[in-house]
Amino acid sequence: MKTVVKRRPFGNTGLFVSEVGFGAMNLRVLNTWEEGVALVNHVLDQGINLIDTARAYKGVNGSGVEVQSEDMVGAAIEGRTDIDEPIVIVTKGHGYTPEVFDQDLQDSLRTLRIKKTDKGLFIGQTEVKLVVFFHGIKEDRWNTIKASNVIEHAKKRQQEGLFHYLGFSSHYGDGKEIKEALDTGAFQVMELPYNVYNRSIGEDGKTDFLKYAHDKGVAIVNMKAFNGSSMVATSKLIKDFCSITYSDMLRFSLSNPNISTVDVGARYPHEYDADVQASLLPMLTQEERQAMKKEADKISGLFDGICRECMHCLEKFECPQGINFPAILGNHSRYQIAKELGEDTTPYVENYAKMQGPKADSCVGCAGCTEWCEYHLDIPAMMIRAHADLAK
Repeated sequence: MKTVVKRRPFGNTGLFVSEVGFGAMNLRVLNTWEEGVALVNHVLDQGINLIDTARAYKGVNGSGVEVQSEDMVGAAIEGRTDIDEPIVIVTKGHGYTPEVFDQDLQDSLRTLRIKKTDKGLFIGQTEVKLVVFFHGIKEDRWNTIKASNVIEHAKKRQQEGLFHYLGFSSHYGDGKEIKEALDTGAFQVMELPYNVYNRSIGEDGKTDFLKYAHDKGVAIVNMKAFNGSSMVATSKLIKDFCSITYSDMLRFSLSNPNISTVDVGARYPHEYDADVQASLLPMLTQEERQAMKKEADKISGLFDGICRECMHCLEKFECPQGINFPAILGNHSRYQIAKELGEDTTPYVENYAKMQGPKADSCVGCAGCTEWCEYHLDIPAMMIRAHADLAK
């Protein structure tokens, strides 16, 4: 397809991918299944050739229907006859043992509608290059991966042609596991968070893992370029204290030469169009990057230890008390930022009062959610503070 979106090498895979990909996590929170499929089609219309999804990206949408991101991605691609290049699909699973890996892989192939042929993997008439990830490796998961020998098992499935490239995602604070994973030489793709407000996994960390992976020929998908889902609402709070715009954040990540593609998780076509247009702007110079870092660091400390509403905690855990703790903690995060900046905190107190369902004081401290928090947050302790601040 004709596209104005620039391409970059995808590590040593031989593929070239669009500088901005599409993060399909938010498809599950749209109003209808049809709206999700339409958004994927809109992304494909822009000539985007990389879509990032996961087995766990599922939930009840605005119409009260259980939906899966993989299903909507597969349905959109299956209905196309005009795509003249392979579409790279990244999907992630919690298959840290051979048995679970196989189950996740088969579920993904079925839900994405991928068929294996003698010419490769296809969804309908479109060839796909499938990347399978170990989702969110950290100490306990990495220990299980090593003990179960699932990497060697996954390589066998790769050699059988069930997927093309093996990868992993990880987060801040898991540098030891990231380095060990890269040093295995088993992975062709990696996904890490990096943005102007937090460069600790990049050039300003103890180890620049983006360069470390790039030098090994590993393709890098940059997630959290906008510092998490909550930044849409948070940006309204910080606009008077920091001049960095949404397009600036994207351009900052794109100006890092080690990054293959930036994962953009827009919920609406006009949001995605704005991201595409931002990617077409001139590349930031080193001087501009340094100036933007200095501006970001005025307020970057405000984002330490807050909930980013990524919803990963809900993908494998259902609160026994029925508490929507990401919504509560996301609202409390903005309360904390507003308080720190001397802004009015009343809207966040009012939001809390209007929230349906159990409040934060219903938390019994079971801590079952903390295992699934990619940012290692002490969610029960945060719930206590949230209720103390917001129940006024």
